[in-house]
Amino acid sequence: MIRERNHCRACGSNNLALVLDLGKTALANDFLLPEESGQYSVFLPLRLCVCQDCSLAQLADTVDPEVLYSHYAYVTSTSRTMDAHLTEQCHHLLSQLHLSRPARVLEIASNTGIYLKKFQQQDCEVLGVEPARNIGALAVADGVPTRAEFFNARTARNIREEWGAADLILGRHVFAHIDDLRDLLAGLETVAQPGALIAFEVPYLVDFFKGVQFDTIYHEHLSYVSVRSLEALLQTTPFRLQRVDDYPIHGGSILFQFRFRNAEAPVHSSVPEALQTEAQMQLANPKSWAPFVQQVRHIQTELPALVRRLKGQGRRVIGYGASAKGNTLLNTCGLTVRDLDYIIDNTPFKQNKVAPGSWIPIRPPEWLLKDRPDYSLILAWNFAREIMSREEEYQQAGGKFILPIPEPKIME
Repeated sequence: MIRERNHCRACGSNNLALVLDLGKTALANDFLLPEESGQYSVFLPLRLCVCQDCSLAQLADTVDPEVLYSHYAYVTSTSRTMDAHLTEQCHHLLSQLHLSRPARVLEIASNTGIYLKKFQQQDCEVLGVEPARNIGALAVADGVPTRAEFFNARTARNIREEWGAADLILGRHVFAHIDDLRDLLAGLETVAQPGALIAFEVPYLVDFFKGVQFDTIYHEHLSYVSVRSLEALLQTTPFRLQRVDDYPIHGGSILFQFRFRNAEAPVHSSVPEALQTEAQMQLANPKSWAPFVQQVRHIQTELPALVRRLKGQGRRVIGYGASAKGNTLLNTCGLTVRDLDYIIDNTPFKQNKVAPGSWIPIRPPEWLLKDRPDYSLILAWNFAREIMSREEEYQQAGGKFILPIPEPKIME
């Protein structure tokens, strides 16, 4: 089920240094029925390393992807923030293709097809590849053609033969989930048109580091990407990095774009600028991570102390957003059903189940106004602004929100 990795996913170096050990945690998307929690035993090491040669931060241990993704609880957010982000990114990418015909668009890990729907609305021919059969079925039911399989070099050959080659290949927050990046690139080479644009959105290591976003460390997130590590990965391939765009989504992400080396498009100034920023931060040096680790330990102490102090005062505290990052936060801070009464979430797959490891029950969003708890710990803090704006009635009635990262605090 799990194996230790001793060389870098990007550059192949074995010069890895352990920077943070979060102990053993449950798998972040293993939401169970309450009666199933007593038999659960999948608590696995969660350790972060950094490559001292290319600066890729990565998990030291890899879980079998069949265990993680064959049946999956995560669905792409339908929030206003996400909808606006996907629309903007869709138009941005299509504007760079310069085609005289509708584009053929392939998305890897396409989830429920929400992103591909944006391209369908622009008359593109689309195809999704989604290994979670339960999620892919939702996309098909919504009119988005989707193959239920993992994308790799083997399945890419079948896609090329049965569907054709793509002008635009997308991957949103899947790149960091892939263990064998060389196999991914081989598949991309197979299925891409000669002039194709390939674009992956990933959490950016710089934002991860500055924001002490340790809760985004969980077994699905194998890599925490820097531009320097991307350059190292592509160095011996037919591709070259062309552009890097910054987005605030998910606490800070980049959309990195690459094409075949013989493509006419020049390298955008964003690439050397990002490399310069990363060099100044010395992210490949394990000593640079000491303040990060110190703040992680501070949050692990202060957040449960804050919640338990409120509980001791007779206040009722819940969680808001049963996100995977929230489950890392709860598990590594030792917060359980004894601390939070429940978590509200709008994902039907998760409702009436319990969060992995903490075993806190998940309730639908309407419980917030029906029950009116005193405090709500925002576990999906990447949508905190939208959440607090949406829940004005709760706040006007006296309810308050707690933000956990980068410093636990009650929002006044």
